[in-house]
Amino acid sequence: MITEWNFQQKIIGIEKLNVSLQEQLEIALRKIKELTQILNSSYDEIFVTDSEGNVLFVSDSCKYFTGLPPEAFIHKNIFELVEKGIITDSVTIKTMQTQTVQSYEQNYPNGKTVLATAKPVFDDEGKLYRIVTNSRDISELVEMKRRLAEIHALQQENLDEAIIEKVIGRQKFITQSKNMVNTLKLAEKVAPLDSSIFIHGESGVGKGVLARIIHENSPRNVHSFVQVNCGAIPESLLESELFGYEAGAFTGANKRGKAGLVEMADGGTLFLDEIGEMPLDLQVKILHLVQDKTFKKVGGTTEKHVDIRIISATNKDLLQLIEEKKFRQDLYYRLHVVPLRIPPLRKRKQDILVLTDYFLNQFNQKYSQQIELDENAKLFLQLQEWRGNVRELENFIEQIVVTASKPLISIEDLPFAIDHRIPHENSLSLQQLPLKRAVEETEKQVLSYALKKYKSTRKMAKALGVNQTTIMRKLHKYHMTSNETT
Repeated sequence: MITEWNFQQKIIGIEKLNVSLQEQLEIALRKIKELTQILNSSYDEIFVTDSEGNVLFVSDSCKYFTGLPPEAFIHKNIFELVEKGIITDSVTIKTMQTQTVQSYEQNYPNGKTVLATAKPVFDDEGKLYRIVTNSRDISELVEMKRRLAEIHALQQENLDEAIIEKVIGRQKFITQSKNMVNTLKLAEKVAPLDSSIFIHGESGVGKGVLARIIHENSPRNVHSFVQVNCGAIPESLLESELFGYEAGAFTGANKRGKAGLVEMADGGTLFLDEIGEMPLDLQVKILHLVQDKTFKKVGGTTEKHVDIRIISATNKDLLQLIEEKKFRQDLYYRLHVVPLRIPPLRKRKQDILVLTDYFLNQFNQKYSQQIELDENAKLFLQLQEWRGNVRELENFIEQIVVTASKPLISIEDLPFAIDHRIPHENSLSLQQLPLKRAVEETEKQVLSYALKKYKSTRKMAKALGVNQTTIMRKLHKYHMTSNETT
């Protein structure tokens, strides 16, 4: 029988138990709060999900890393966050799939770079229970690494510039191309020697400039540099122009005879430009000149000796001409001791900008102007084919300076009479479009080209000279997406 006293005692016991449970609950809540404060005080971002990818906890640091509050992640599923584009290339998902520790760098839209490490947590039965991801900001380390790489590259660039400066002498060969730098290094090495040099390259790339650079950096620089364009002189006159003629050699000849270009180059350098245009019968005499350094004037009977170095150049495929019996193989090998190749401008795009700045400066001085191109206009020029190479670019920049109606030139101000197309499968000739749409098409293709080249919006922004937000807005406008991680 339960007495009133016993009942009261049980009530008291229950109340004490409730108090004890309440105290334990408060203690547990305090510990949870304390643990949460500790986690939130961490400079690293802590990201916790269950085995199904449901987000259970995100530390306050996520605001620093992503710009979003923890509430944007809590109670969401990791796959849902990825689908919405809030998270890309999730290390948490990789750990969920492999049940192993995964770690790699991730980039966020605000420019932060983090080292994200996801670790699986298993229960007593060995089943996946939680995934804890720790993300540490390594932006400073990445920046330091980038700066060290820049310093190393700058040191190499300074070395290359020193070599170029040494090679160039009084001539100007403007380049930032690694291939062209290597060509200039080889030119420096062979310049003091007397071996025959053969320069390959399309019209307008600067074969004559390089030939003169070699001459200026050789012991022969105190003597003449004589350039002969074999394609510009009529065949009937080429022999007499090269070798000269004796008095009375032919009707209309000078009564005292005439010295040829070969003789004028004595002690110096003879540059045979466009030698692929030389007639076969004259090639025999050039072979004799290369082998023995001797020649006969037209109408002459005695051989004359000259001390010359021969540099040749062509924009043609001489091996093909040899197959077609249009060029002598023995002459080819005599001339082709040291081959130098100048890439076309379209294969050294980085040179377009430095050449543009150089020519702008030259023509601004010549015409007392102060014309500049904005970054988009410069990039537009960089994307062109320039089939006429440096010579065509130089003429185009002169046209801009002469015809400009304002000091800062944008894409829409460029003289679109040039027949260029951006190297893109969907490129359109600008003449076919209204100006506004032409600018939009150009902008779209510039972005497409830059996106393929630089991959990330940060690098695109740096290359195009605008902020990252502008790049992201433009990509959204034209429905383009980058593959960078966030």
